[in-house]
Amino acid sequence: MRLKTFSAPSLTQAMADVRREMGPDAVIIATSDAPGGGVQVRAAAETAYVREPAEPVRERAERLHAEAEIERGMREDGDLDRVIRALGFHRTPGSAAQALIRAAHDLSDGQAVARLAHAIESRYTFQPLPAIPEHALLFAGTPGVGKTSALAKTAARAITAGAKPTLVSCDGERAGADERLRALAKRMGAEFLTADDPREMIDAVADIEGPVLIDSPAVNPFELDDLDMTLAFADSAGAEIIYVFDAGLTPEDAEDAASLFASIGASRCIPVKLDTSRRLGAILGVGETGLAFAQISSTPFIGGGLAPATPLRLARVLIEDRDTPFEEADQ
Repeated sequence: MRLKTFSAPSLTQAMADVRREMGPDAVIIATSDAPGGGVQVRAAAETAYVREPAEPVRERAERLHAEAEIERGMREDGDLDRVIRALGFHRTPGSAAQALIRAAHDLSDGQAVARLAHAIESRYTFQPLPAIPEHALLFAGTPGVGKTSALAKTAARAITAGAKPTLVSCDGERAGADERLRALAKRMGAEFLTADDPREMIDAVADIEGPVLIDSPAVNPFELDDLDMTLAFADSAGAEIIYVFDAGLTPEDAEDAASLFASIGASRCIPVKLDTSRRLGAILGVGETGLAFAQISSTPFIGGGLAPATPLRLARVLIEDRDTPFEEADQ
């Protein structure tokens, strides 16, 4: 791991220095005010950045001129500076941060939240769940992440829309898992079934009319047997896998785990525990895997529901909903 601190008159200039010297995959670790004015940025890179072979003189001159024009505009752009500070605070992965900053720069006439939303929309996919799911959904995730709560909120939303979902538990090995989901189903007026293995699942869901929501066993995504079991339950029910993850993970761990769930067919994800997470780079890390954002959960309470994921909502979470040091410094 290579670490270096950069000082510059503005954060945008410091970011440009980081990009030139450490490469596009450098990760911003911290930002702070410099003792003599300006800012300091501490960055890290896995390996030394090897520059590409020298480009022709004319092309290099044209590129440097274009970059200089961009940097000149960035230095006087307070809203873009706010976007950059937010991405740094949330430990956004290096390549993603650079792409988002460039996209935010392209929308030159918007405020910080609007520009970050534009950048997010250009890079990530959003596919909110319908109020009444049209096919079976299997909620998957690691132990204690909150997938059962996400399932219950989805069921409550379907009931509000006039449907009667069936909740299926296949997490019988975890103490109290069946009983908890059974109690939730009874309280909401939903149907409840159990299926201890994929073969039972086939019979359990065969004649069900209406939404089928499946609570799968919690898994360690780095254990292939666990993933195989999740896939077997999903296949036996003809269900779409929804990956539920903790928004407070490190971006690297979140991206690694999401990639493994994507490898067994997960197509959408739900970040949860936003209310107990200060830095949310994990959300963007998961987005880097290609999983579409479905909903966002910021409370463990069933009545709190799931908000549809949108670029604007995510941008607001990253900038406006955080009492962060970069905001305090700007006031």
